Amino acid sequence: MHHSGATAVVELEPLGHRLHYVRWILDALPPAERLLLVSSSVAGAPEFAEYLGGAGAETVVLDAEDHGAAIAEALDTATARGADHLVVPDGDKAVRPLLRALVRGSLGRSRPRRPRVTVLLMRTALPGGPEAATVGMALKPALVAALRRLPGVRVHFLTDAFGVVTRRPGFPGVTPVRDPVAPPSEPIDPPRTGDRVRVGIIGVISARKNVPVLLRACVTRPEVDVVLAGRCEPDVRDALATDPAAARLRAEGRLAVDDRLLDDAEFDAALRSLDVAAVLHDNDAPSGIVAESCARGVPVLGPDRGWIATVLDATGCGVKARVDDPADVADALDRLLAERDHYVAAARKAGADLGTEDFVGVLLGDRE
Repeated sequence: MHHSGATAVVELEPLGHRLHYVRWILDALPPAERLLLVSSSVAGAPEFAEYLGGAGAETVVLDAEDHGAAIAEALDTATARGADHLVVPDGDKAVRPLLRALVRGSLGRSRPRRPRVTVLLMRTALPGGPEAATVGMALKPALVAALRRLPGVRVHFLTDAFGVVTRRPGFPGVTPVRDPVAPPSEPIDPPRTGDRVRVGIIGVISARKNVPVLLRACVTRPEVDVVLAGRCEPDVRDALATDPAAARLRAEGRLAVDDRLLDDAEFDAALRSLDVAAVLHDNDAPSGIVAESCARGVPVLGPDRGWIATVLDATGCGVKARVDDPADVADALDRLLAERDHYVAAARKAGADLGTEDFVGVLLGDRE
């Protein structure tokens, strides 16, 4: 089918927030202008049914399995379908193959007009920060600069949902797009009361979420219950099966684990059930869970460095701790609980400024 005037959106990986981001973009387009290009792994993932099953977009499953080849195929498919615009909302691994495909295409003759291209970088960390340095991390700024020089190409970076960080070192001229977080449809619950305290990690739970540290920090606090809700990666499952702190918390009825993909209503209910959201990873990237917590008036127990620490400083919505030190995490939790009403109020204030308009508006740009 020819899709003159359409916007093609490509996504090759299903995990995390990725397909939710795709849905925000598609929902902002007229149904006749929605063209979705996905890998076979995305098409077969439960997240696809959850977030994109009712999106009303024509969906093309790309043949290529290799990421680089799939990006080139997506560009060719969007061009062949007559799409005006190709949006890559998960663009970090797409920079090199897009650059290669666009340069090759510019050298050819008698080719159909390619669509405009908009790329969103979700990770813009550089060596020297809290994350382990990689070769790709060092090369990315130069590749992004080259991509931005091509006609009809726009590159943005994903900033936090509050717009705290507006520039990224090493990426001059790359402008921010706020992480999209829609305020919940139901009113924010009043602060929880009672003798028990529920501290939890919500969403996809990987090793970088530092689950063992949280368990060891809470095991000596008899009033604290730990909640893990969301699909756990295998290394987390292994830790839960072998960690002595997990065994003790489980034996005392203080550990609740719901290891599965949560739909939107379940995610909302799980986050609302918490007194404190634990976001104990210090990577140099924005955190959707911090914003989702603020949207529900839930304060955050976070890291003492990295992007999340910057957001906590700017919004006052939580307390920071060294994420590799269970004792320091426990002390930070004590400080937060001692003034929880103050942090709840700060979280609510920060949450009032959330939305999806910036994300959708900047990525779609003008739709001539």
